[in-house]
Amino acid sequence: MYTLIIFSVLVFLPLPLMASAARKTKNGYKAIFEGVLGVATAMMLMFIMASVTGHPVGQAIASDLQSFCETAAGNNQIVTMLGMETIPFSERVSTLTKVYTYAINALPATILVWSTIIAYFEYIVISKISSKSKYPLPELGKLKDFSMPKKALWGWILIYLMTLAVSLTGFMHSNVLQINIQVLFQFVFQIQGLAVVFYFCALRKWPKTVAVILCLLFLPTAIGQMLLCMIGFLDLGFGLRKILTRR
Repeated sequence: MYTLIIFSVLVFLPLPLMASAARKTKNGYKAIFEGVLGVATAMMLMFIMASVTGHPVGQAIASDLQSFCETAAGNNQIVTMLGMETIPFSERVSTLTKVYTYAINALPATILVWSTIIAYFEYIVISKISSKSKYPLPELGKLKDFSMPKKALWGWILIYLMTLAVSLTGFMHSNVLQINIQVLFQFVFQIQGLAVVFYFCALRKWPKTVAVILCLLFLPTAIGQMLLCMIGFLDLGFGLRKILTRR
């Protein structure tokens, strides 16, 4: 039930919020932010209500995933695909359980990440559809020109330091808090890093296809994601794009 609710909120809630915000702000990226903020608010209310009624979202999803892990551990095709043929059934279940436990702990951040991705592509679609209407929505600026405000860097550093301070106090759920902050921190700076990649390719007058291929090479691997995050951090903190332009 919760999975269906989360999916519905992610897909449908941003649409009216983005359309309304875009007409007010005349800025596509701000409209996307409003859509994601709406999803975050709705999810927070759902988590609170579920917890109050005694049916926490995490526990409900964990129960479903536990059943899935047991089924997957007994499926020969899945076991072969994952290279677990020589591992006993109980260890297969344990390994898969560790993976979903991390996923459950990072659920709030994962929801925000996917809401941003979905809202981004939804806005592209609705802005193109509205271009033929009497009141068209503003189109998104080019990704190569995207940048977070300078203040965002100090904001994220402050959040990260506060999270570290909370974990040092022995707060019971500090590990979960750290996981979610880390996921969000990496995601926002990876977006900044993607913008730098597109900017660099445009500066070199390379086709956009090259930028897309480079991003697709970065994103699937942990090292690539870390490099994007570092590039984004250097750009926001030290003006990497300005340095590239001068050279």
